[in-house]
Amino acid sequence: MKTSTSAQQLPLIKRIGQLAYRMLESMTESSYQGFIARQGYRYAYI
Repeated sequence: MKTSTSAQQLPLIKRIGQLAYRMLESMTESSYQGFIARQGYRYAYI
């Protein structure tokens, strides 16, 4: 029973991890674009 429950939970954890990673990636991308828009493009190529 213990192995079957862990096998069922693993894909769910992977899906939640991928979703959280995509959310984090989109948030950092949008904040980076906002930073460029505020500061100008001189910091974009550092």
